[in-house]
Amino acid sequence: MLNNNKVLLSLKEKFSNKSFLVKGNIKIFNKKFGILETESNQIYEISNLYIKYVIHDDYVIASIKHINNKLVAIPIKLLKSSINFFIGNIKINNNKLFVIPENKLLHNIIIECFSKKNIKHIFQNKEKVIATIVNHPLKTQKNVFIAEILEHITKNNNYLIPWWTILSKYNLEIDPPSDDLCKNIHILDKNLYREDLTDLCFITIDNNDTKDIDDAIFIKEMSEKKLIIYVAIADPTSYISEDSELNKIALKRMFTNYLPGFTVPLLPKFLSENLCSLNPNQTRSALICKMQINNHGILLEQIDFSIAWIQSKAKLSYYNVSNWLENIGNWNPKNNDVKQQILLLYKFYQYRIKWKNKNVLLFNNKDYKFIFNHKGKILNIIIEEKRIAHKIIEETMIAANICAAKILKKKLGFGVYNINNGFNYNKINKVISLLKEYNIECNVSFLINLKGFKKINDKLENLQLLKQRLKKYQLMTIFHVKPAPHFYLGVKCYATWTSPIRKFGDIINHRLLKSIIRKEIINKPSNKIFYLMNKIKCLNKQASKDLSSWLYYKFLKNSIYTKEVFISKIIDILYIGIRVRLIKNGAYAFIPKKFLYPIINEININSEKGLIYIKNKLTFKLCDEIKVIIKEINIDTYNIIVKLAK
Repeated sequence: MLNNNKVLLSLKEKFSNKSFLVKGNIKIFNKKFGILETESNQIYEISNLYIKYVIHDDYVIASIKHINNKLVAIPIKLLKSSINFFIGNIKINNNKLFVIPENKLLHNIIIECFSKKNIKHIFQNKEKVIATIVNHPLKTQKNVFIAEILEHITKNNNYLIPWWTILSKYNLEIDPPSDDLCKNIHILDKNLYREDLTDLCFITIDNNDTKDIDDAIFIKEMSEKKLIIYVAIADPTSYISEDSELNKIALKRMFTNYLPGFTVPLLPKFLSENLCSLNPNQTRSALICKMQINNHGILLEQIDFSIAWIQSKAKLSYYNVSNWLENIGNWNPKNNDVKQQILLLYKFYQYRIKWKNKNVLLFNNKDYKFIFNHKGKILNIIIEEKRIAHKIIEETMIAANICAAKILKKKLGFGVYNINNGFNYNKINKVISLLKEYNIECNVSFLINLKGFKKINDKLENLQLLKQRLKKYQLMTIFHVKPAPHFYLGVKCYATWTSPIRKFGDIINHRLLKSIIRKEIINKPSNKIFYLMNKIKCLNKQASKDLSSWLYYKFLKNSIYTKEVFISKIIDILYIGIRVRLIKNGAYAFIPKKFLYPIINEININSEKGLIYIKNKLTFKLCDEIKVIIKEINIDTYNIIVKLAK
């Protein structure tokens, strides 16, 4: 009877024609079946007519409609694509180029493609390429995917496939921005007054092969107890306008991405290695910080920022300068002016170290470096020690960044700040309880104070177990628009501006500092920029971690058979086993509980305190050094499993 009710049928038809919009992620299981999973965990089937317009894990707006008595999702707008770069194989059909992605989640879709302008190669079937999607059906009027070929993978560059694969996994760039972006580039503010400092003996100190030189230094001795330091930083914002395509590309990248054996620059090489690089005997525009320091290493309040023309008088290397200061080898500065600058820089460093020892948390972390041949094969992994020249430049740049942070705070009240509040405030009571176990009494206000935080950490120097246990309560450094302390550097605020060729945040701070110099009003950077900056920083770090895991697998896999014994340090104790780091090469590894002692029931693990008892006897604790051999390396995850050496 109800089936014949015209009113009910009319209402049903009216309801069926209604639709509503939702946001969600696409999940595709095969070429004909996919679903939309919404933010509220609702699931809708995607009409099979529309599957060809989306990619697995695309984040979309979809219209939900009643079709054939069920709710169906019709994707209508792309919010974010999960896949940017991918590796694929060429297919030629009717003299047109297509690429078939190797990514299994793309279910062998065939994408129309074309070559990047600088690729002259004529492609054949089954050749391997790296491509990027430049047209998505939900973003333009064209209802097909279109890709641009970025790299032709050949015998000469196929060793880079692991690097490219990992970068594409995180949607990170694989190439420098094209130099074509610099075709019509010119200095934007040529009529702006720039002080002429070309007569001053600025010098640069970098690695031998550095081409993108972004800092130069000149020092004057005012008295036995005071130095004036001019820090000159490359000036890319004189060439890059905020509304330019180049600025959009740099915003998207955020950083030069430094991976073991592979670097992806932030800016086109023509800009970073030519126009802006502070090359010797070339007149360059630079942003200048003039700061003063006394013999106690304290930065004085007289800070001045300006824009100037400078000319580097010498390009020096860390290696040569370190050798000269340490009386090693035969290298000498080319003249007395350069010699005097090196000696004054060393004096600045000696002053600054006095302040650093009182205020900054000092770490003895080892830096490991992969050594490759020209084909990407790992030859060795070494511990890289920072030598005196590197430390001098590092301290100079940190001092200049502290000065910038102070000026931005005083004049604007905002900027791109690096902040770190030390201990996680939500876990502060656990920190206090843990310190009390070691007879260290303190309160909350002491721990959230710069001086208190430093004093506590000084007490940990001879308490390595406690130091390691406290790590889980310590915060990461993040970027923020408002000034706030950096507890590890011992300052009330810290903002970097000394690497604008390599960091987009430094480009922003350059623009802010220039607005102060010119006395112009400038808008505060948006929260979206800081979200993206922190996100890209994490993605770059994860990509580097993944690549390092693969490189360690390649380097150490033969050790399974040679039974080489490694000295390792215990860095974490879990209920299921021990995490260690091999001291010789920096590889992380895991000892499962079953490899600690044959009778599992006689092993007592206290992961909270970082202790392991076997047969009621303390056997292992955090920071212990133990000998291990590699048992296996998981070929899928590259996790290294080790066991105790006999």
